[in-house]
Amino acid sequence: MQLSKRYFLSVAAAIVGAAVLMNVGGAQTDEARPYQVLTAPAPAPGPIEVVEFFWYSCPHCYEFEPALREWVARHRNDIVFRRVPVGMHPRQLPQQRMFYAMEALDMGEAASRDMFRRIHERNEPLDTEAALAGFAAEAGISSQRFRAAWGAPDVQRKVDAATRLHQAMHVASVPTVVIGGRYVTSPAMLSASMPMWGQTVAGSHTATVQLMDTLLERARQDSTAQRIEIPGAGHERTARVD
Repeated sequence: MQLSKRYFLSVAAAIVGAAVLMNVGGAQTDEARPYQVLTAPAPAPGPIEVVEFFWYSCPHCYEFEPALREWVARHRNDIVFRRVPVGMHPRQLPQQRMFYAMEALDMGEAASRDMFRRIHERNEPLDTEAALAGFAAEAGISSQRFRAAWGAPDVQRKVDAATRLHQAMHVASVPTVVIGGRYVTSPAMLSASMPMWGQTVAGSHTATVQLMDTLLERARQDSTAQRIEIPGAGHERTARVD
């Protein structure tokens, strides 16, 4: 079967992204292991935090959405899930800020999904303040409300916190998932560990969520073993690759 040029480019991009993440900071890494382990305090007993780092314009993030949503729904009773938009280069910054502006405007998850659809299905970039203001206006948000949210100190604080967090977690590609503050994986890392021939996007996503099940169980075991509350252990703690 002849594979498309788009498929090969997608796989190549995934492998490059995984290589960057797996070699960050010159850390020693088992190349056959499709995840990273951060040196960080064990999660406290209770629901395990799962964080997805993403970018609206990333096609891999959009393609991973259905599998991720199903996984989150399946574990909704024993995890705390949150999304963190990255701002690793200037083009990402408007959408990173828009995520928190939409939150401040109570636009809801539907607006976030609509952004994804319009970017990837209708080819609307939505990567400038003006374009995002237009998107908000179509959702019924006045220009005054949008400008107030866009420039709000609380939105800036959340943007800064998001940037500090993805730096602390050594996130270098998206989508990336961090489970329990310790276990880092992504579809790109899974693709890099699988034979190239016969790979499919759906297959890498299935393998990713299966690995997420395993890493979630490890995080639960860490939590059970670590019964002592660790003072000062917060979302923005510094982490290094083990």
